[in-house]
Amino acid sequence: MNEVYYRLPETSQYHHVWGEAEKLYDVGSLAGKQGFVFAPFEKSGGHPLVLIHADYEETKEFDKEPIETAVNTVKEIDHHAEYQEAYAKIHGSIDNETLSKVVLARRSDVELSQPLDVYEVFLKACRMYPHQMIALINTDITGTWLMATPELLLGRDSDRWTTMALAGTMSTPGPWDDKNMREQAYVAYYIRNCLLRRCYLVNQKAVRTTMAAKLYHLRTDFEFALSDDNEIVKVLDDLFPTPAVCGMPKERAMEVIDEYEHFDRKYYSGFCGPLNLADKSHPDASLYVSLRCMEIEGVLCHLYAGGGLLKESNEEKEWRETAKKMETIKATFR
Repeated sequence: MNEVYYRLPETSQYHHVWGEAEKLYDVGSLAGKQGFVFAPFEKSGGHPLVLIHADYEETKEFDKEPIETAVNTVKEIDHHAEYQEAYAKIHGSIDNETLSKVVLARRSDVELSQPLDVYEVFLKACRMYPHQMIALINTDITGTWLMATPELLLGRDSDRWTTMALAGTMSTPGPWDDKNMREQAYVAYYIRNCLLRRCYLVNQKAVRTTMAAKLYHLRTDFEFALSDDNEIVKVLDDLFPTPAVCGMPKERAMEVIDEYEHFDRKYYSGFCGPLNLADKSHPDASLYVSLRCMEIEGVLCHLYAGGGLLKESNEEKEWRETAKKMETIKATFR
Protein backbone atom coordinates (compact mmCIF):
# COMPACT_ATOMS: atom_id res chain seq x y z
CA MET A 1 0.00 0.00 0.00
CA ASN A 2 1.16 3.55 -0.76
CA GLU A 3 0.27 5.67 2.25
CA VAL A 4 1.27 8.73 4.23
CA TYR A 5 0.60 9.89 7.77
CA TYR A 6 1.45 13.52 8.44
CA ARG A 7 0.89 16.15 11.11
CA LEU A 8 1.55 19.82 10.35
CA PRO A 9 3.23 22.00 13.01
CA GLU A 10 1.14 23.46 15.84
CA THR A 11 -1.88 21.26 15.06
CA SER A 12 -3.60 18.50 17.04
CA GLN A 13 -4.80 16.44 14.08
CA TYR A 14 -2.99 14.12 11.73
CA HIS A 15 -3.88 13.12 8.18
CA HIS A 16 -3.81 9.63 6.71
CA VAL A 17 -3.64 9.55 2.90
CA TRP A 18 -3.42 6.51 0.68
CA GLY A 19 -3.72 5.81 -3.02
CA GLU A 20 -1.74 5.53 -6.24
CA ALA A 21 1.92 6.63 -6.17
CA GLU A 22 2.89 8.43 -9.37
CA LYS A 23 6.50 8.82 -10.50
CA LEU A 24 7.51 12.29 -11.67
CA TYR A 25 10.94 13.29 -12.88
CA ASP A 26 11.11 17.05 -12.35
CA VAL A 27 9.56 19.71 -10.15
CA GLY A 28 7.87 21.30 -13.15
CA SER A 29 5.71 18.18 -13.47
CA LEU A 30 3.92 19.22 -10.27
CA ALA A 31 2.07 21.98 -12.14
CA GLY A 32 -1.66 21.37 -11.85
CA LYS A 33 -1.16 18.36 -9.53
CA GLN A 34 -2.69 17.49 -6.18
CA GLY A 35 -1.51 15.01 -3.56
CA PHE A 36 1.36 14.38 -1.14
CA VAL A 37 4.79 15.05 -2.64
CA PHE A 38 7.98 13.21 -1.72
CA ALA A 39 11.04 14.49 -3.59
CA PRO A 40 14.67 13.29 -3.48
CA PHE A 41 17.66 15.50 -2.77
CA GLU A 42 19.08 15.30 -6.29
CA LYS A 43 16.82 16.40 -9.11
CA SER A 44 18.63 14.29 -11.68
CA GLY A 45 19.59 11.34 -9.48
CA GLY A 46 18.32 7.79 -9.55
CA HIS A 47 15.29 8.41 -7.31
CA PRO A 48 12.07 9.79 -8.76
CA LEU A 49 9.91 12.51 -7.33
CA VAL A 50 6.79 10.72 -6.07
CA LEU A 51 3.23 12.04 -5.82
CA ILE A 52 0.89 10.00 -3.61
CA HIS A 53 -2.66 10.65 -4.78
CA ALA A 54 -5.26 11.10 -2.05
CA ASP A 55 -7.63 8.44 -3.36
CA TYR A 56 -8.64 8.03 0.28
CA GLU A 57 -8.04 10.42 3.16
CA GLU A 58 -8.99 10.65 6.82
CA THR A 59 -8.19 13.13 9.57
CA LYS A 60 -7.89 12.13 13.22
CA GLU A 61 -7.09 13.67 16.57
CA PHE A 62 -4.11 12.07 18.29
CA ASP A 63 -3.98 11.16 21.94
CA LYS A 64 -1.43 13.26 23.80
CA GLU A 65 -0.83 10.64 26.47
CA PRO A 66 2.72 9.16 26.55
CA ILE A 67 3.31 6.04 24.49
CA GLU A 68 5.98 3.34 24.90
CA THR A 69 7.92 2.47 21.74
CA ALA A 70 11.30 1.41 23.20
CA VAL A 71 13.21 -1.15 21.14
CA ASN A 72 16.68 -2.45 21.99
CA THR A 73 19.59 -1.55 19.73
CA VAL A 74 21.69 -4.53 18.64
CA LYS A 75 24.44 -2.46 17.03
CA GLU A 76 25.09 0.86 15.33
CA ILE A 77 27.54 1.67 12.54
CA ASP A 78 28.20 5.41 12.38
CA HIS A 79 30.69 5.45 9.43
CA HIS A 80 32.95 7.86 11.32
CA ALA A 81 36.05 7.11 9.24
CA GLU A 82 34.20 7.82 5.99
CA TYR A 83 32.93 11.10 7.44
CA GLN A 84 36.43 12.14 8.45
CA GLU A 85 37.74 11.44 4.96
CA ALA A 86 34.91 13.37 3.30
CA TYR A 87 35.31 16.24 5.77
CA ALA A 88 39.01 16.61 5.01
CA LYS A 89 38.44 16.72 1.25
CA ILE A 90 35.44 19.01 1.31
CA HIS A 91 36.79 21.39 3.95
CA GLY A 92 40.01 21.64 1.95
CA SER A 93 38.01 22.68 -1.11
CA ILE A 94 36.39 25.69 0.60
CA ASP A 95 38.26 28.81 -0.47
CA ASN A 96 35.58 31.55 -0.01
CA GLU A 97 35.97 32.45 -3.68
CA THR A 98 34.78 29.57 -5.85
CA LEU A 99 33.23 27.73 -2.87
CA SER A 100 32.09 29.27 0.42
CA LYS A 101 29.86 26.61 2.00
CA VAL A 102 29.15 22.89 1.62
CA VAL A 103 26.65 20.83 3.60
CA LEU A 104 28.27 17.51 4.46
CA ALA A 105 25.81 14.79 5.43
CA ARG A 106 26.31 11.37 6.94
CA ARG A 107 24.33 8.21 7.65
CA SER A 108 24.23 5.98 10.72
CA ASP A 109 22.91 2.41 10.46
CA VAL A 110 21.07 1.11 13.52
CA GLU A 111 20.10 -2.55 13.87
CA LEU A 112 17.21 -3.13 16.27
CA SER A 113 16.16 -6.24 18.18
CA GLN A 114 12.77 -6.18 16.44
CA PRO A 115 11.01 -4.17 13.75
CA LEU A 116 9.49 -0.84 14.77
CA ASP A 117 5.76 -0.29 14.96
CA VAL A 118 6.09 2.67 12.61
CA TYR A 119 2.58 3.97 13.25
CA GLU A 120 3.17 4.09 17.01
CA VAL A 121 6.54 5.78 16.47
CA PHE A 122 4.83 8.35 14.25
CA LEU A 123 2.29 9.10 16.97
CA LYS A 124 5.06 9.39 19.56
CA ALA A 125 6.90 11.87 17.32
CA CYS A 126 3.69 13.92 17.04
CA ARG A 127 3.54 14.12 20.84
CA MET A 128 7.23 14.87 21.29
CA TYR A 129 7.62 17.54 18.61
CA PRO A 130 4.55 19.81 18.37
CA HIS A 131 6.45 22.53 16.48
CA GLN A 132 7.72 20.30 13.67
CA MET A 133 6.17 18.66 10.63
CA ILE A 134 5.92 14.92 11.30
CA ALA A 135 5.58 12.56 8.35
CA LEU A 136 5.56 8.79 7.89
CA ILE A 137 5.80 7.88 4.22
CA ASN A 138 5.54 4.35 2.87
CA THR A 139 5.43 3.61 -0.85
CA ASP A 140 6.53 0.81 -3.15
CA ILE A 141 8.85 3.30 -4.87
CA THR A 142 10.56 4.99 -1.91
CA GLY A 143 10.32 2.49 0.92
CA THR A 144 9.47 3.70 4.44
CA TRP A 145 10.65 7.02 5.88
CA LEU A 146 9.90 8.89 9.12
CA MET A 147 10.83 12.50 9.78
CA ALA A 148 10.31 15.37 12.24
CA THR A 149 11.39 18.38 10.21
CA PRO A 150 11.45 22.05 11.28
CA GLU A 151 12.16 23.65 7.90
CA LEU A 152 9.40 25.00 5.66
CA LEU A 153 10.33 25.11 1.98
CA LEU A 154 7.06 26.45 0.57
CA GLY A 155 3.77 27.32 2.24
CA ARG A 156 0.66 29.41 1.77
CA ASP A 157 -0.75 31.95 4.22
CA SER A 158 -3.99 33.49 2.95
CA ASP A 159 -3.05 35.21 -0.34
CA ARG A 160 0.72 35.13 0.24
CA TRP A 161 3.28 32.41 -0.35
CA THR A 162 5.86 31.78 2.40
CA THR A 163 9.28 30.19 2.83
CA MET A 164 12.12 30.37 5.34
CA ALA A 165 15.87 30.36 5.66
CA LEU A 166 16.82 28.01 8.50
CA ALA A 167 20.50 27.48 9.24
CA GLY A 168 22.97 27.49 12.08
CA THR A 169 22.68 25.02 14.94
CA MET A 170 23.46 25.26 18.67
CA SER A 171 22.38 23.52 21.86
CA THR A 172 21.68 26.88 23.53
CA PRO A 173 19.71 29.91 22.29
CA GLY A 174 22.80 32.08 22.00
CA PRO A 175 24.94 34.02 21.72
CA TRP A 176 25.48 33.10 18.07
CA ASP A 177 29.03 32.97 16.76
CA ASP A 178 30.17 34.39 13.43
CA LYS A 179 30.24 30.98 11.74
CA ASN A 180 26.56 30.30 12.42
CA MET A 181 25.54 33.86 11.53
CA ARG A 182 27.32 33.67 8.17
CA GLU A 183 25.89 30.24 7.45
CA GLN A 184 22.39 31.64 7.98
CA ALA A 185 23.16 34.77 5.94
CA TYR A 186 24.17 32.67 2.91
CA VAL A 187 20.81 30.90 2.93
CA ALA A 188 18.76 34.09 3.40
CA TYR A 189 20.70 35.88 0.63
CA TYR A 190 20.13 32.98 -1.77
CA ILE A 191 16.41 32.74 -1.04
CA ARG A 192 15.86 36.48 -1.39
CA ASN A 193 17.61 36.55 -4.77
CA CYS A 194 15.55 33.57 -5.98
CA LEU A 195 12.32 35.28 -4.99
CA LEU A 196 13.21 38.63 -6.54
CA ARG A 197 13.64 36.97 -9.94
CA ARG A 198 9.97 35.97 -10.25
CA CYS A 199 7.99 37.42 -7.34
CA TYR A 200 6.78 40.75 -6.02
CA LEU A 201 5.95 42.14 -2.57
CA VAL A 202 8.88 40.13 -1.22
CA ASN A 203 8.97 40.68 2.55
CA GLN A 204 12.06 39.47 4.41
CA LYS A 205 11.50 39.46 8.16
CA ALA A 206 14.15 39.90 10.82
CA VAL A 207 16.33 36.93 11.69
CA ARG A 208 15.35 35.23 14.94
CA THR A 209 16.19 32.20 17.05
CA THR A 210 13.85 29.23 16.86
CA MET A 211 13.84 25.88 18.65
CA ALA A 212 13.37 22.45 17.06
CA ALA A 213 13.43 19.49 19.44
CA LYS A 214 16.40 20.28 21.74
CA LEU A 215 18.34 22.34 19.19
CA TYR A 216 18.27 26.02 18.30
CA HIS A 217 18.52 27.50 14.82
CA LEU A 218 18.58 30.90 13.16
CA ARG A 219 15.48 31.56 11.07
CA THR A 220 14.42 34.21 8.56
CA ASP A 221 10.83 34.14 7.26
CA PHE A 222 9.86 35.36 3.81
CA GLU A 223 6.49 36.28 2.31
CA PHE A 224 5.92 36.90 -1.39
CA ALA A 225 3.30 37.10 -4.10
CA LEU A 226 3.05 36.04 -7.74
CA SER A 227 1.16 37.69 -10.57
CA ASP A 228 0.32 34.16 -11.75
CA ASP A 229 0.18 31.47 -9.07
CA ASN A 230 0.82 28.84 -11.73
CA GLU A 231 4.42 30.08 -11.67
CA ILE A 232 4.90 28.68 -8.17
CA VAL A 233 6.47 25.46 -9.49
CA LYS A 234 9.19 27.58 -11.12
CA VAL A 235 9.84 29.32 -7.79
CA LEU A 236 10.00 25.92 -6.08
CA ASP A 237 12.47 24.69 -8.68
CA ASP A 238 14.62 27.81 -8.16
CA LEU A 239 14.62 27.49 -4.38
CA PHE A 240 15.43 23.81 -4.08
CA PRO A 241 17.87 22.71 -2.89
CA THR A 242 18.67 25.77 -0.79
CA PRO A 243 22.16 26.34 0.64
CA ALA A 244 20.77 25.01 3.95
CA VAL A 245 21.11 21.46 2.58
CA CYS A 246 23.56 22.00 -0.28
CA GLY A 247 25.95 24.95 -0.17
CA MET A 248 27.10 28.09 -1.98
CA PRO A 249 27.41 28.49 -4.87
CA LYS A 250 24.86 25.75 -5.39
CA GLU A 251 26.21 24.17 -8.59
CA ARG A 252 29.77 23.89 -7.29
CA ALA A 253 28.59 22.61 -3.89
CA MET A 254 26.55 19.88 -5.59
CA GLU A 255 29.62 18.77 -7.54
CA VAL A 256 31.65 18.48 -4.33
CA ILE A 257 28.88 16.57 -2.53
CA ASP A 258 28.55 14.13 -5.44
CA GLU A 259 32.31 13.59 -5.47
CA TYR A 260 33.08 13.19 -1.77
CA GLU A 261 30.02 12.07 0.21
CA HIS A 262 30.25 8.31 0.79
CA PHE A 263 26.56 7.46 0.51
CA ASP A 264 23.38 8.14 -1.42
CA ARG A 265 21.14 10.69 0.34
CA LYS A 266 18.08 9.34 -1.50
CA TYR A 267 15.14 11.30 -0.04
CA TYR A 268 17.02 12.82 2.90
CA SER A 269 17.24 16.62 2.46
CA GLY A 270 14.69 16.45 -0.35
CA PHE A 271 11.22 17.78 0.42
CA CYS A 272 7.75 16.49 1.20
CA GLY A 273 4.24 17.62 2.04
CA PRO A 274 0.70 18.15 0.78
CA LEU A 275 0.23 20.11 -2.42
CA ASN A 276 -2.85 21.35 -4.27
CA LEU A 277 -2.12 23.09 -7.55
CA ALA A 278 -5.19 21.62 -9.24
CA ASP A 279 -7.39 24.38 -7.81
CA LYS A 280 -6.33 27.37 -9.93
CA SER A 281 -8.27 29.87 -7.81
CA HIS A 282 -6.91 28.70 -4.42
CA PRO A 283 -3.56 26.89 -4.87
CA ASP A 284 -1.99 25.65 -1.66
CA ALA A 285 1.12 23.87 -0.38
CA SER A 286 2.81 22.88 2.87
CA LEU A 287 6.15 21.54 1.68
CA TYR A 288 8.97 20.87 4.16
CA VAL A 289 12.63 19.97 3.71
CA SER A 290 13.06 16.29 4.65
CA LEU A 291 15.28 16.62 7.73
CA ARG A 292 15.63 14.75 11.06
CA CYS A 293 14.67 11.59 9.24
CA MET A 294 15.31 7.89 9.00
CA GLU A 295 14.72 5.20 6.42
CA ILE A 296 13.25 2.01 7.87
CA GLU A 297 13.98 -1.46 6.45
CA GLY A 298 12.70 -4.12 8.84
CA VAL A 299 15.03 -4.19 11.87
CA LEU A 300 17.48 -1.81 10.15
CA CYS A 301 17.10 1.97 10.43
CA HIS A 302 19.24 4.39 8.44
CA LEU A 303 19.48 7.77 10.19
CA TYR A 304 20.56 10.86 8.26
CA ALA A 305 21.94 14.23 9.33
CA GLY A 306 24.18 16.95 7.97
CA GLY A 307 25.82 20.26 8.78
CA GLY A 308 27.14 23.26 6.91
CA LEU A 309 30.92 23.49 6.52
CA LEU A 310 32.58 26.88 6.26
CA LYS A 311 36.28 27.71 6.18
CA GLU A 312 36.36 28.14 9.97
CA SER A 313 34.47 24.89 10.71
CA ASN A 314 35.84 22.38 13.21
CA GLU A 315 35.49 18.68 12.41
CA GLU A 316 34.74 17.51 15.95
CA LYS A 317 32.06 20.18 16.44
CA GLU A 318 30.44 19.34 13.11
CA TRP A 319 30.37 15.62 13.99
CA ARG A 320 28.75 16.37 17.36
CA GLU A 321 26.15 18.54 15.62
CA THR A 322 25.11 15.69 13.32
CA ALA A 323 24.91 13.34 16.32
CA LYS A 324 22.59 15.75 18.16
CA LYS A 325 20.37 16.04 15.09
CA MET A 326 20.11 12.25 14.87
CA GLU A 327 19.01 12.15 18.50
CA THR A 328 15.75 13.86 17.47
CA ILE A 329 14.54 10.76 15.64
CA LYS A 330 16.38 8.21 17.81
CA ALA A 331 14.39 9.45 20.79
CA THR A 332 11.19 8.19 19.19
CA PHE A 333 12.18 4.53 19.53
CA ARG A 334 14.41 4.49 22.58
